[in-house]
Amino acid sequence: MADSDTTAAFNEDDQDVFAIEPSTLDDSTHAEIIVLYADAQNNIRFSKNLQWRAMSGAIALFVLLVLSCRLTNSSANFINSVICASFLVSAGAIYSLAILQSWQGTEREKIREMMGRLSNLSTLVYGLKSRMEANVHRFTLLTFMIAGILGSNYFAVVLIMPFAK
Repeated sequence: MADSDTTAAFNEDDQDVFAIEPSTLDDSTHAEIIVLYADAQNNIRFSKNLQWRAMSGAIALFVLLVLSCRLTNSSANFINSVICASFLVSAGAIYSLAILQSWQGTEREKIREMMGRLSNLSTLVYGLKSRMEANVHRFTLLTFMIAGILGSNYFAVVLIMPFAK
């Protein structure tokens, strides 16, 4: 009984029903687009993973640099070299984060182009999160990652400075 009531309710508002328009692609091109879409999504996930690893690796290097100064009887030249190395690690990590962020942007552009070739339903679902909102989320996270690296570098230098004689 409930099923017939639901069907009747949908039949009453036929003009409000969303009409799905399939893509105009042939089957082999459609399959190719789906594979390219999955590849782009995997590339984005891989790039995000590399970003987290770059940040974690930089922080781990800062810990190692601090430990190398604290656990050894280091000269002033060594301490200064370690401080310079920490700045190079920060610069390299931040550069890596920026490159990986750019790569994610390229992959998102590829996905956006592919979505225009698929059905109107897939385009509608993909468009639920606005482009600006996605960019705000991505760049907010990137900002915090960069701040994490710079903050860790600052604390490493603060912990090393007392050993510079």
